[in-house]
Amino acid sequence: MKVIRISDYVDSVMDHHKTGTQHGAKTGFKCLDELISFKLGYSTYILGFAAAGKTELHFELLMNLSAKYGWKHGLLSAEVGETKDVIAELIKKYVRKPFFESDPYHASEKEIYQAINYLDEHFFIAPSEKDWNVQSIYEYFKAIEKENDIKLQTTSIDPWNDLDENLVDFGGREDKYLTHALKHSRQVAAANNWHNFIITHAANMPPLVMKSVTGGEIYNTAVPTLQSFAGGQVWGRRAMNVLGLWRPKRGTIDPQSGMPFADNEVRLLVLKSKPKGSGKEGSCSIYWDWKSNRYYEKIGGMDFYAFGHEDNKSYLQPSIDFYDAEKEEPVF
Repeated sequence: MKVIRISDYVDSVMDHHKTGTQHGAKTGFKCLDELISFKLGYSTYILGFAAAGKTELHFELLMNLSAKYGWKHGLLSAEVGETKDVIAELIKKYVRKPFFESDPYHASEKEIYQAINYLDEHFFIAPSEKDWNVQSIYEYFKAIEKENDIKLQTTSIDPWNDLDENLVDFGGREDKYLTHALKHSRQVAAANNWHNFIITHAANMPPLVMKSVTGGEIYNTAVPTLQSFAGGQVWGRRAMNVLGLWRPKRGTIDPQSGMPFADNEVRLLVLKSKPKGSGKEGSCSIYWDWKSNRYYEKIGGMDFYAFGHEDNKSYLQPSIDFYDAEKEEPVF
């Protein structure tokens, strides 16, 4: 085995000295781009409580990365359902319309075929009907590259707890298993120049008591922190980027502004960011547009879909102009 010395790295160190730490790929939202970016060879954990919208945000980010950079994704999203259900969710986001024919404003067959053609170039789905563990899923993503003669830029495991865990080899201890498995995920990201997304749940925590617009109290889920991971603190120690989601209940007062949170508001929290210089800790809000199945942000009194701020053009136009304004908005 060759012994490695510091002097072996002189060229890369001098290049690093001159260029500094560069931001990675953008998220699509100006407020979030100021806090986090996605560099190849690293990973991001998306953390939230049940029904926080983790998968919706995850799919949004993947869509944005494909639209902006042409990135290709290896995707396991077992919690959505069968493989056809995952594809249907992606189609909804691409066409920005309801998928099912039973909805009067559904996408046309032509639009669905157009979406399939686009998605087939950018998304490579691991069948959710199959059992996977942390080794086999990454081997499958490598096989996707080889068999299709392509290069993936991201891989995703959504959710982490759907993987089979072999705790026997680790004395029945989940913390030791996680130390091994998350290290493996970091290593394959670096070795394959992928950005690995892992979507995971927060542990049960006491509710957060906040003020209500009615003048009383309202109980919200706790705000995620690095100590919130189901499975313990090993997550925070192994993490490169951690992006938390928190959804306030309708009628909750924002303690910072003294005004109610918007009904469709989602608070994003960057809890950890590595490497240094590629992002920073902080939080911002984005908003769910239920008609188009996409998120938008608010800048200077205007609403922007992803990357709309780059040409200062508001993209928040209803995808279906004749949508019934009186129709009750579904609970997000």
